[in-house]
Amino acid sequence: MPTADLWSAARLPIRPAFGLCLPWSLPMTLIAVDGEKCGRCGLCAAACPAGLIELSEASPVPLSVEKAEEGCFECGHCVAACPREALSHRNATPAQCLPIREELRVGVEQVGQLMRSRRSIRNYEDRAVPRETIGELLDVARFAPSGCNSQPVHWLVVYETAQVRRISAMVVDGIRNMLKQDPGLSVRDVLERLVNAWDNGADIVSRGAPHLVIAHGPQDNPFASSACIIALTYFELAASASGLGACWMGLVDMTANTWPPLRQFLGLPKGHIVLGAMALGHPRFKYARIPPRRELRVAWR
Repeated sequence: MPTADLWSAARLPIRPAFGLCLPWSLPMTLIAVDGEKCGRCGLCAAACPAGLIELSEASPVPLSVEKAEEGCFECGHCVAACPREALSHRNATPAQCLPIREELRVGVEQVGQLMRSRRSIRNYEDRAVPRETIGELLDVARFAPSGCNSQPVHWLVVYETAQVRRISAMVVDGIRNMLKQDPGLSVRDVLERLVNAWDNGADIVSRGAPHLVIAHGPQDNPFASSACIIALTYFELAASASGLGACWMGLVDMTANTWPPLRQFLGLPKGHIVLGAMALGHPRFKYARIPPRRELRVAWR
């Protein structure tokens, strides 16, 4: 589907120049360049993914093209790429951007171990994670990419453990209703075992986690689903790096948008749906090794 059609499906205003836009307005002046700092290297123009900046012989500094405001989706590449801090976007000056600290750069080995050693935690200690820590993890996750930089991700943190348990109970009720309404459900055997486990005292939904983090977004935004999944992935990896444990809660995803009591309890904004949920807490166990996985399956063309 063309980008313009995607935005139309998302019910966002379409701007004619590039078919790209943001759900907030842009003033007329897009960029400003300090002529004393600019070295005319052209990196800003080369980095702009929409081709909205040009460097011509007639101008001492780069300029935005005609109607650039209509095509800009505010990725910030132009500001980030300038080595002299000469260029400012109307919504991001160099001073407003986080510096990339060379001493914090990591290599493939460190990233590889973080990602390979991540575990889906289903056993948690009986203690809370400070709200400030969860806020820091979410602050990392908000830098996750999204289609056309639309940034449609919203968060709901169910912090109180009693509320997490209540949600777990409503999830099980939703599953019971699914089993009742659809006798031919393809995963019926699995869901029946889960319900039986719950009835016998096992928390098969939140696994005893003290907190629940939900990512939600507008149902009519075509980028919201992938953006929420990517943001939750960022969140999970940041949690693992912080010594915390997390686990994707697919049963919440399965019932949150279809079981009215749970949907009402969550109280999401009108038009929003749950697009991912994750348990969070202190893992009860530490892991000393990385189990093997299936062999890589890839086709090269």
